[in-house]
Amino acid sequence: MPVGYLDVPTGVGVDKKRELVKAAYDALHEAWPVPDDVRIFLREWPLDSVSQNGLLGSEPARPVFMVHIPLGADPDTKRKVLKKINAAVADAYRLPDFMTFMQEYPLDMVAHDGDLLADLT
Repeated sequence: MPVGYLDVPTGVGVDKKRELVKAAYDALHEAWPVPDDVRIFLREWPLDSVSQNGLLGSEPARPVFMVHIPLGADPDTKRKVLKKINAAVADAYRLPDFMTFMQEYPLDMVAHDGDLLADLT
């Protein structure tokens, strides 16, 4: 069920993107294996579409990952997932200041094909 949105600068080749999403999938799926439906959306931003610290186009977009996950994972599991995803993003983009925001949802607040995930697990 994890769904992630990774905001990054343009310019990374498709092979690095494949490695990145595979590593992110592996980390997220290991922590939340059921259902096996991990979605990661790469959103690429050109330099003239990014403002950081009030300056438009001053530097490439620093990566930000927003991920929606099931409620209740223990902090150690989250730490492990975050370290793996951070390493994959750092390998692909080689940029500083990578941030992740995690939004947790109880399974009775998420539906897949019209069915509550709470009813499917």
